[in-house]
Amino acid sequence: MSIQVQILTSEVFTRTFPARDGKPATHFREQKAAILRPDDFPLPFSLSLSDDQQAYQKGIYDLCPSSFEQGKYAGSLQFARRIKLTTPAPTPASK
Repeated sequence: MSIQVQILTSEVFTRTFPARDGKPATHFREQKAAILRPDDFPLPFSLSLSDDQQAYQKGIYDLCPSSFEQGKYAGSLQFARRIKLTTPAPTPASK
């Protein structure tokens, strides 16, 4: 079983924090996405993109295992700073 993520739009939203204390302005590029949960409503979230990363096209993707990392506390799990998505493998056609 894999965790599936739905990209709701290929539009990229940019949030900017102005330059301050001699530091340059900071830009965050994000897309609207949702984790698909069986027998429950999708869980929306903002998917962060790198500065040079292309937007994901609208559709369903699998969450890449490299998107997880060990948390601060013993035995905890958390999302990595950058969540990565992979195209799901096609399901075999039923006969």
